[in-house]
Amino acid sequence: MTAAALILLGLAYWVGTRSGAGRSTTPRAVAHGEEAGVTARDTIWTCSMHPQIRMHKPGKCPICFMDLIALAESGDGGGDESDRPTLTMSPNAKILAGIATAAAVRRGVNSEIRMVGKVDYDETRLEMITARIAGRIDRLYVDYTGVPVQRGDHLALVYSPELVSLQRELVEAQRMVTTLAEGASPLVRNGAQQTLNAAKEKLRLLGFSDTELRSILERQTTTDHMTIRAGQKGVVIKKLVEEGMYVMVGTPLFHIADLSKVWVMLDAYESDLTWLRLGQSVDFEVEAWPGEMFKGTISFINPIVEPATRTVKVRVIVDNPGGKLKPDMFVRAIAKADVSETGGVKSSRLVGMWVCPMHPQVVKNKPGTCDICGMPLVPAEELGYVAAAGDSKVDPLIIPATAPLLTGKRAVVYVEVEGSEQPTYEGREVVLGPRVGNYYVVRSGIAEGEKVVVNGAFKIDGELQIRAKRSMMNPDGGKVQTGHEEHLMAPTAVSQSVPDISDKPASKDFVLSLSPLYDEYLKAASALAGDDDAKARGALKKVAGVASAVKAPAGEQYAAWRTSTKAMASALEHIDHMSGLEAARGMFEKVSTQVIVVAKHYGHVSENALYVAFCPMAFGKKGAYWIQDTDTIANPYYGARMLTCGEIREKL
Repeated sequence: MTAAALILLGLAYWVGTRSGAGRSTTPRAVAHGEEAGVTARDTIWTCSMHPQIRMHKPGKCPICFMDLIALAESGDGGGDESDRPTLTMSPNAKILAGIATAAAVRRGVNSEIRMVGKVDYDETRLEMITARIAGRIDRLYVDYTGVPVQRGDHLALVYSPELVSLQRELVEAQRMVTTLAEGASPLVRNGAQQTLNAAKEKLRLLGFSDTELRSILERQTTTDHMTIRAGQKGVVIKKLVEEGMYVMVGTPLFHIADLSKVWVMLDAYESDLTWLRLGQSVDFEVEAWPGEMFKGTISFINPIVEPATRTVKVRVIVDNPGGKLKPDMFVRAIAKADVSETGGVKSSRLVGMWVCPMHPQVVKNKPGTCDICGMPLVPAEELGYVAAAGDSKVDPLIIPATAPLLTGKRAVVYVEVEGSEQPTYEGREVVLGPRVGNYYVVRSGIAEGEKVVVNGAFKIDGELQIRAKRSMMNPDGGKVQTGHEEHLMAPTAVSQSVPDISDKPASKDFVLSLSPLYDEYLKAASALAGDDDAKARGALKKVAGVASAVKAPAGEQYAAWRTSTKAMASALEHIDHMSGLEAARGMFEKVSTQVIVVAKHYGHVSENALYVAFCPMAFGKKGAYWIQDTDTIANPYYGARMLTCGEIREKL
């Protein structure tokens, strides 16, 4: 903000207060009071953005310079039989406060679960070729990795003296069968035939094909070499031997992978597991083929959560006939779930189907056995492919995500009371289901068609707190602190320690002097998001330095700054004696609560907006706030582990 703009802002404030004072006794003010159903002396004027400001005459808010709005003190405008907290305001006050409502509706919504991962081999289609007899590798037909092979293709030629005796045994057994006299007893003939069959089986187990066995018997000669062949179609992904190498029985020689089907291993946040089901379809794309979408089916959800990333591995089976998908390709995937009335998943595709528990890609419409492993098929319901909560065909009741006020396990919405002469809003506790995009599923508390406040709910709640009535942060009612009610968006403990806001605004020079504090703080946030401990500590040290360098004039309007400065100095007192990212993040969290308080009290002069962000997972799910200068989440409490975890709560 330029100096000229600040001067104009000051003039606007001076003119507003003068004009406000002048119209406090005018017939216009009395008329407004009559419109609200109260007399002029009963009217209290407050700020829609800062409800702790309460004056007996109209004017400008000393903090944000917005026009004050009138509130009737002669009653709630509510007080129904259920003793729910209610607030009534005039139509003009509703407009000035920016109150907006939306109806709770019952309609179908889709939850989109975005995941990332990599293409991997299908472990059920991997083959290891090993030596079945001790010998020397005389020739490698496959002498580099990546060679495509078909079932039965030769891979290597092995020399082994043991082969001669085994083949001689076969030749002798064949000769015995053919030379037996016609009058030989059946017992002798059966014995000779069994000996021949046993000799063939020994060589067959070593890898000799039926064609090779017939060739040996036709030639009636032996050889000391044998050919090692591929057992399946695929690609040689590992070559573990060289020509001339001597191998023992069981020595690994080659690894072959069939890439006609691949796995896609995705990372899903634990909060998204409610939307994922076995047998669910997944769409994904890879950078190698931009614009082309591939499809797969979820076949396995890991029962173990990765403790470092708080994610769960999800396996997707994908057909890959053209070989476009290659192992280790990066994948961006989306799974869509139709939400049911109870907040579950409408998973009706596999209802009544039979699935193999070991190979979930095998699905049949009647009992039977698996085509791959022969196991009996099991009903899909028993394997979790069809969720009991998702069988409902009824659409869920939803409200916009901006409607509920959340604190701990409680959720409060403000509902517009129908039939009231003046705008009246009633607070209700509701039971919410999961969040679906920009909506919440409502399980109980409101009915379809009722209008809920989607913009301005914090202002209504703040006014109820000031009136010592039940509210989100004060569920039991009674007198609450009114010094710094901004704790609706910042941590409660911080707000309770901040002095009252004065009616006098801070000077322009003081607000300008806060810029270095914001700059160094944002550098610390960026460094922690990038897991750079050294840069983060350097920036935090500068935060302490620039904060102490700000010279606040005397006056009650600067009491909040003095309190926050002491808290920041205390938080960073031992920064030189602590090490590690976790320690830096702990200090940063304490500094963040104070910087948020400063920003809310005094504002900033940056050309860019500042955003208050919140991560619910930080510090053992206690949750933590911070400020950033973009609306794209860059989490300083987790860094690369969960960089995008969190949400924007407020724009400053």
